[in-house]
Amino acid sequence: MRKIGITTSKGGTGKTTTAINLGHGLALCGQKVLVIDCDAQRNIAVTFDVRGKKTLCDLLQNGEVEIIQVRKNLYVVDSGGRDLAETEMMLAAKKNRESRLSRALENLKGCDVVICDCSPTINLININALAYVDEVIIPVSMDYLAQEGARQTLEIIEEINQYSSNGTQVLGILPTFYDARTKLSKEVLETLRKHFADTVFQTVIRINTSLREAPSFNRTIFEYSPLSRGAFDYYQLTEELLNSEQSQAISGERRI
Repeated sequence: MRKIGITTSKGGTGKTTTAINLGHGLALCGQKVLVIDCDAQRNIAVTFDVRGKKTLCDLLQNGEVEIIQVRKNLYVVDSGGRDLAETEMMLAAKKNRESRLSRALENLKGCDVVICDCSPTINLININALAYVDEVIIPVSMDYLAQEGARQTLEIIEEINQYSSNGTQVLGILPTFYDARTKLSKEVLETLRKHFADTVFQTVIRINTSLREAPSFNRTIFEYSPLSRGAFDYYQLTEELLNSEQSQAISGERRI
Protein backbone atom coordinates (compact mmCIF):
# COMPACT_ATOMS: atom_id res chain seq x y z
CA MET A 1 0.00 0.00 0.00
CA ARG A 2 1.34 3.39 -1.00
CA LYS A 3 0.92 6.22 1.52
CA ILE A 4 1.28 9.76 0.14
CA GLY A 5 1.02 13.09 1.91
CA ILE A 6 0.27 16.31 0.03
CA THR A 7 1.64 19.24 1.97
CA THR A 8 3.49 22.53 1.97
CA SER A 9 3.89 25.38 4.44
CA LYS A 10 2.13 27.89 2.18
CA GLY A 11 -1.57 28.08 1.44
CA GLY A 12 -3.11 28.50 -1.99
CA THR A 13 -0.77 26.18 -3.87
CA GLY A 14 -3.34 23.59 -4.98
CA LYS A 15 -2.92 20.92 -2.28
CA THR A 16 -6.59 19.96 -2.04
CA THR A 17 -7.08 20.26 -5.80
CA THR A 18 -4.21 17.83 -6.20
CA ALA A 19 -5.49 15.43 -3.53
CA ILE A 20 -8.95 15.31 -5.14
CA ASN A 21 -7.93 15.00 -8.77
CA LEU A 22 -4.91 12.76 -8.27
CA GLY A 23 -7.05 10.54 -6.06
CA HIS A 24 -9.79 10.29 -8.68
CA GLY A 25 -7.23 9.85 -11.46
CA LEU A 26 -5.74 6.86 -9.66
CA ALA A 27 -9.23 5.49 -8.95
CA LEU A 28 -10.12 5.73 -12.65
CA CYS A 29 -6.99 3.69 -13.36
CA GLY A 30 -8.29 0.90 -11.13
CA GLN A 31 -6.47 1.78 -7.91
CA LYS A 32 -8.44 1.68 -4.65
CA VAL A 33 -7.79 5.10 -3.12
CA LEU A 34 -8.51 6.50 0.34
CA VAL A 35 -8.22 10.29 0.76
CA ILE A 36 -7.91 11.47 4.37
CA ASP A 37 -8.75 15.13 4.93
CA CYS A 38 -6.35 16.48 7.58
CA ASP A 39 -7.48 20.10 7.27
CA ALA A 40 -10.08 21.75 9.49
CA GLN A 41 -11.57 23.46 6.43
CA ARG A 42 -12.78 19.96 5.34
CA ASN A 43 -12.64 20.90 1.66
CA ILE A 44 -12.43 17.25 0.59
CA ALA A 45 -15.79 16.45 2.17
CA VAL A 46 -17.31 19.70 0.88
CA THR A 47 -16.21 18.96 -2.68
CA PHE A 48 -17.82 15.52 -2.59
CA ASP A 49 -20.82 16.82 -0.61
CA VAL A 50 -20.49 14.32 2.24
CA ARG A 51 -20.27 14.52 6.02
CA GLY A 52 -18.75 11.76 8.09
CA LYS A 53 -20.45 10.59 11.29
CA LYS A 54 -17.07 9.47 12.62
CA THR A 55 -14.22 11.60 11.34
CA LEU A 56 -10.46 11.96 11.59
CA CYS A 57 -11.07 13.34 15.09
CA ASP A 58 -12.66 10.04 16.15
CA LEU A 59 -9.92 8.06 14.44
CA LEU A 60 -7.20 9.88 16.37
CA GLN A 61 -9.06 9.75 19.69
CA ASN A 62 -10.46 6.23 19.78
CA GLY A 63 -9.56 4.48 16.51
CA GLU A 64 -13.08 4.61 15.04
CA VAL A 65 -13.87 6.21 11.68
CA GLU A 66 -16.42 6.24 8.88
CA ILE A 67 -14.91 5.65 5.45
CA ILE A 68 -17.23 7.10 2.83
CA GLN A 69 -17.29 5.89 -0.77
CA VAL A 70 -17.65 8.89 -3.09
CA ARG A 71 -16.80 7.34 -6.46
CA LYS A 72 -15.92 3.92 -7.79
CA ASN A 73 -12.61 2.94 -6.10
CA LEU A 74 -12.47 6.30 -4.29
CA TYR A 75 -13.12 6.75 -0.56
CA VAL A 76 -12.73 9.67 1.84
CA VAL A 77 -12.39 10.36 5.56
CA ASP A 78 -13.89 13.66 6.70
CA SER A 79 -11.57 15.78 8.84
CA GLY A 80 -14.18 16.75 11.43
CA GLY A 81 -13.73 20.44 10.74
CA ARG A 82 -13.25 22.71 13.73
CA ASP A 83 -13.29 19.72 16.11
CA LEU A 84 -9.72 19.05 14.95
CA ALA A 85 -8.51 21.87 17.22
CA GLU A 86 -9.96 20.13 20.27
CA THR A 87 -8.52 16.81 19.10
CA GLU A 88 -5.10 18.38 18.78
CA MET A 89 -5.25 19.63 22.37
CA MET A 90 -6.20 16.13 23.48
CA LEU A 91 -3.28 14.63 21.57
CA ALA A 92 -0.82 17.07 23.12
CA ALA A 93 -1.30 15.41 26.50
CA LYS A 94 -0.77 11.86 25.18
CA LYS A 95 2.38 9.76 24.93
CA ASN A 96 3.61 9.03 21.38
CA ARG A 97 1.27 11.78 20.23
CA GLU A 98 2.98 12.09 16.82
CA SER A 99 2.23 8.45 15.89
CA ARG A 100 -1.49 8.22 16.77
CA LEU A 101 -2.55 8.11 13.11
CA SER A 102 0.03 5.44 12.25
CA ARG A 103 -1.21 3.22 15.07
CA ALA A 104 -4.87 3.83 14.24
CA LEU A 105 -4.34 2.77 10.62
CA GLU A 106 -1.83 -0.03 11.13
CA ASN A 107 -4.44 -2.69 10.25
CA LEU A 108 -5.90 -0.84 7.26
CA LYS A 109 -6.36 -3.21 4.32
CA GLY A 110 -7.93 -3.15 0.88
CA CYS A 111 -6.35 0.11 -0.30
CA ASP A 112 -3.72 0.58 -2.99
CA VAL A 113 -3.11 4.24 -2.17
CA VAL A 114 -3.80 6.43 0.88
CA ILE A 115 -3.57 10.20 0.31
CA CYS A 116 -3.38 12.60 3.25
CA ASP A 117 -4.40 16.15 2.36
CA CYS A 118 -2.63 18.36 4.93
CA SER A 119 -3.26 21.94 5.97
CA PRO A 120 -0.53 24.59 5.39
CA THR A 121 0.10 24.95 9.13
CA ILE A 122 2.66 23.24 11.34
CA ASN A 123 0.52 21.39 13.87
CA LEU A 124 0.22 18.01 15.55
CA ILE A 125 -2.34 16.75 13.04
CA ASN A 126 0.06 17.35 10.16
CA ILE A 127 2.96 15.85 12.08
CA ASN A 128 0.84 12.71 12.54
CA ALA A 129 0.10 12.63 8.82
CA LEU A 130 3.75 13.11 7.83
CA ALA A 131 4.88 10.45 10.29
CA TYR A 132 2.33 8.05 8.75
CA VAL A 133 2.99 8.51 5.03
CA ASP A 134 5.98 7.10 3.16
CA GLU A 135 6.10 9.78 0.45
CA VAL A 136 5.24 13.45 0.14
CA ILE A 137 4.15 15.61 -2.79
CA ILE A 138 4.89 19.32 -2.31
CA PRO A 139 2.79 21.59 -4.58
CA VAL A 140 4.53 24.86 -5.43
CA SER A 141 2.65 27.68 -7.17
CA MET A 142 4.57 30.01 -9.44
CA ASP A 143 5.65 32.64 -6.92
CA TYR A 144 8.65 33.23 -4.67
CA LEU A 145 6.87 32.63 -1.34
CA ALA A 146 5.70 29.19 -2.50
CA GLN A 147 9.35 28.22 -3.07
CA GLU A 148 10.13 29.27 0.49
CA GLY A 149 7.19 27.16 1.66
CA ALA A 150 8.70 24.16 -0.12
CA ARG A 151 12.05 24.69 1.60
CA GLN A 152 10.36 24.95 5.00
CA THR A 153 8.41 21.77 4.31
CA LEU A 154 11.59 19.89 3.43
CA GLU A 155 13.10 21.01 6.74
CA ILE A 156 10.00 19.87 8.65
CA ILE A 157 10.12 16.43 7.00
CA GLU A 158 13.78 16.16 7.94
CA GLU A 159 13.00 16.98 11.57
CA ILE A 160 10.12 14.48 11.72
CA ASN A 161 12.35 11.75 10.29
CA GLN A 162 14.78 12.27 13.16
CA TYR A 163 12.30 10.90 15.70
CA SER A 164 10.12 8.77 13.41
CA SER A 165 11.20 5.34 12.18
CA ASN A 166 9.08 5.74 9.05
CA GLY A 167 11.63 7.69 7.00
CA THR A 168 9.24 9.80 4.91
CA GLN A 169 10.67 10.62 1.48
CA VAL A 170 9.87 13.45 -0.94
CA LEU A 171 8.13 11.90 -3.93
CA GLY A 172 8.25 15.16 -5.84
CA ILE A 173 7.76 18.90 -5.99
CA LEU A 174 4.73 19.68 -8.16
CA PRO A 175 4.66 23.00 -10.06
CA THR A 176 1.11 24.42 -9.99
CA PHE A 177 -0.70 27.48 -11.38
CA TYR A 178 1.78 27.63 -14.25
CA ASP A 179 1.01 30.31 -16.84
CA ALA A 180 3.23 30.12 -19.93
CA ARG A 181 2.24 33.70 -20.84
CA THR A 182 4.05 35.18 -17.85
CA LYS A 183 7.75 35.67 -17.33
CA LEU A 184 7.37 34.96 -13.60
CA SER A 185 6.01 31.44 -14.17
CA LYS A 186 8.89 30.59 -16.47
CA GLU A 187 11.47 31.97 -14.05
CA VAL A 188 10.02 30.17 -11.01
CA LEU A 189 9.81 26.85 -12.87
CA GLU A 190 13.38 27.23 -14.08
CA THR A 191 14.51 28.01 -10.51
CA LEU A 192 12.70 24.96 -9.16
CA ARG A 193 14.30 22.64 -11.71
CA LYS A 194 17.71 24.19 -11.02
CA HIS A 195 17.59 24.03 -7.20
CA PHE A 196 15.60 20.83 -6.70
CA ALA A 197 16.71 18.99 -9.86
CA ASP A 198 15.19 15.49 -10.19
CA THR A 199 12.87 16.11 -7.24
CA VAL A 200 10.57 18.21 -9.46
CA PHE A 201 7.82 16.32 -11.32
CA GLN A 202 7.93 16.44 -15.10
CA THR A 203 4.20 17.19 -14.99
CA VAL A 204 3.28 20.85 -14.61
CA ILE A 205 -0.24 21.82 -13.52
CA ARG A 206 -1.21 24.79 -15.68
CA ILE A 207 -3.55 27.51 -14.53
CA ASN A 208 -7.05 26.48 -15.58
CA THR A 209 -10.45 27.97 -14.73
CA SER A 210 -12.14 24.56 -14.83
CA LEU A 211 -10.00 23.38 -11.91
CA ARG A 212 -11.42 26.20 -9.80
CA GLU A 213 -15.00 25.70 -10.97
CA ALA A 214 -15.24 21.91 -10.55
CA PRO A 215 -15.60 21.81 -6.71
CA SER A 216 -18.61 24.15 -6.80
CA PHE A 217 -20.39 21.46 -8.85
CA ASN A 218 -19.18 18.70 -6.47
CA ARG A 219 -17.12 17.19 -9.25
CA THR A 220 -13.52 16.35 -9.98
CA ILE A 221 -11.87 17.79 -13.08
CA PHE A 222 -12.33 14.46 -14.91
CA GLU A 223 -16.09 14.76 -14.44
CA TYR A 224 -16.55 18.50 -14.84
CA SER A 225 -14.32 19.17 -17.85
CA PRO A 226 -12.59 15.98 -19.08
CA LEU A 227 -11.13 17.67 -22.17
CA SER A 228 -9.66 20.65 -20.30
CA ARG A 229 -5.98 21.40 -19.71
CA GLY A 230 -6.55 20.71 -16.03
CA ALA A 231 -7.83 17.20 -16.74
CA PHE A 232 -4.92 16.54 -19.08
CA ASP A 233 -2.37 17.75 -16.53
CA TYR A 234 -3.76 15.63 -13.69
CA TYR A 235 -3.97 12.64 -16.01
CA GLN A 236 -0.28 13.18 -16.75
CA LEU A 237 0.49 13.39 -13.03
CA THR A 238 -1.44 10.17 -12.42
CA GLU A 239 0.55 8.41 -15.13
CA GLU A 240 3.83 9.77 -13.78
CA LEU A 241 2.97 8.52 -10.30
CA LEU A 242 2.01 5.05 -11.54
CA ASN A 243 5.17 4.86 -13.64
CA SER A 244 7.31 5.83 -10.65
CA GLU A 245 5.75 2.98 -8.66
CA GLN A 246 6.54 0.53 -11.46
CA SER A 247 10.12 1.80 -11.61
CA GLN A 248 10.53 1.31 -7.86
CA ALA A 249 9.15 -2.24 -8.12
CA ILE A 250 11.56 -3.09 -10.94
CA SER A 251 14.49 -1.61 -8.99
CA GLY A 252 13.49 -3.67 -5.98
CA GLU A 253 13.40 -6.87 -8.04
CA ARG A 254 16.85 -6.10 -9.42
CA ARG A 255 18.24 -5.54 -5.92
CA ILE A 256 16.80 -8.87 -4.81
